[in-house]
Amino acid sequence: MHGALTTYFDGEKSAGLFVAGLGLVVLVAAAVLFPARYELRAFAITLAVFGLVELAVGVGLFVKTGPQVTRLAAQLASDPAAFFAAEAPRMARVQRNFVYLEYLWLTLIAGAAATAIFVKHRPTVNGVALGVLMNAAAFLCFDLVAERRGAVYCDAVSQRPDGGANPAGPSSAGAPSPT
Repeated sequence: MHGALTTYFDGEKSAGLFVAGLGLVVLVAAAVLFPARYELRAFAITLAVFGLVELAVGVGLFVKTGPQVTRLAAQLASDPAAFFAAEAPRMARVQRNFVYLEYLWLTLIAGAAATAIFVKHRPTVNGVALGVLMNAAAFLCFDLVAERRGAVYCDAVSQRPDGGANPAGPSSAGAPSPT
């Protein structure tokens, strides 16, 4: 179990660095585009807003992960039953939230793409739509990978230390039902 914990959270730290780096790249792109032409300003501002969010999310994820791993590893060593009782439902919620976020990103992608196409003659609206489209697509990719990584860890914490299934269930238990 300790291996699953460290593998999952090593991935979280790497993901934090990736998103922070993406945020920096997006901020640089915004800075380059802003003075280029008036028609690109709304696009550049939208990129800057998303770049700041990506930078903050990435740094936050990276900074919180180390102490979280230390706390969870200590709890796993000292009180495995409490670890499994708390971590399994937490991870089921995390996995469920990924599904909701993926629906959000898909909705934003579709709406932004349609807006960008239908109002391409209005630079401000079109620029905002393009900025949302690019960043929502990046967040969708990020969350799909994170969900896949989380599923492995969720399955590991869904098993009780004695080998039985945890009442919280496996990672699929957190997904919304199709009905």
